[in-house]
Amino acid sequence: MRKSPAFLLILLAGLLLTGRPTAISAPENFRIGVLFWHASPNDELALKGVRSGLALSRIKAQLEVVNADKDAEQARATLESWRDRKFDLVYAMGTSAALRARETLTEIPVVFTAVTNPVGSGIVPNWDGSGTNLCGNSNWIDTSEVLAVFRSAVPDLARLGVVLTRNNPVSIEEVAEAKRTFKEHPEKRLALFEEYLRSPDDLEEAVAKLLSRGSQAVWIPIDYDVYRNIDRVAAITAPRGIPLVTSQASAVKNGAVAGVAVDYHALGERSVILAEQVLRRGMDPGSLPVGRMNSYRVIVNLAAARQAKLELPLALLATADEILDPGRDDR
Repeated sequence: MRKSPAFLLILLAGLLLTGRPTAISAPENFRIGVLFWHASPNDELALKGVRSGLALSRIKAQLEVVNADKDAEQARATLESWRDRKFDLVYAMGTSAALRARETLTEIPVVFTAVTNPVGSGIVPNWDGSGTNLCGNSNWIDTSEVLAVFRSAVPDLARLGVVLTRNNPVSIEEVAEAKRTFKEHPEKRLALFEEYLRSPDDLEEAVAKLLSRGSQAVWIPIDYDVYRNIDRVAAITAPRGIPLVTSQASAVKNGAVAGVAVDYHALGERSVILAEQVLRRGMDPGSLPVGRMNSYRVIVNLAAARQAKLELPLALLATADEILDPGRDDR
């Protein structure tokens, strides 16, 4: 059905109010590089959001997408190629990609997205802006709220284990922020036990150590080498009645009993507002404050809870945004 001019004006006003990219026409055809540090479901969803935002904003752009596959030399060579070919803008998908872009590019504008804590990981000095050629938005969720969800799922939780990869800036900063939260709010303190992986081969040994230290639950952080192997973690914890909790959305679907989730598609879409300000309005990237999501979703997995012999509290079930029950949903 053909839409009237009045309808289109109402649609545009709604987009402005919701903070989504505005639909305005322009003759440009920008060249934009998109750097992935590795394959990541979060970053892939964010890129879909970027594509959606560009289409909504009618920003004509050619995207050149490169996955560095955790190869620092390939990432550097890709960024240098985009610099030498005078690309208009570079998108850095995730923390590690943003760190490489910050190190290599000084003149081409960089927009980062799907970055958990850009301040804690050293991408920008503060949330007010980078003062450089970088700008972006973050999927950061206040750690005290994440821990509150964990406590809601496991009411008697006092000893929490976490397994993470050495030199992973995202999960390391998650744990560091949890410790800062405990220091600032002693009443929220948990005994937090960490085990670090050199590689995924160490996973079973690390989880066994956490359980030997009396962990009542195991935290699956935003750490690719951990959450992509969550089945191996659950194989050890579930028979012992130890639930998994997580700050990574896909981990809830694959074995954690409860967690928090960010809408990465919306995050990527909203990042186009920053790209539009740089590309069309000529704004200085360093002057733009880092965008933050103002909401998150709580997801629980009843099948995972049954496997861990955990009865999830009714209060959590009543307030959860999504309740999964894979075994029964398949029937």
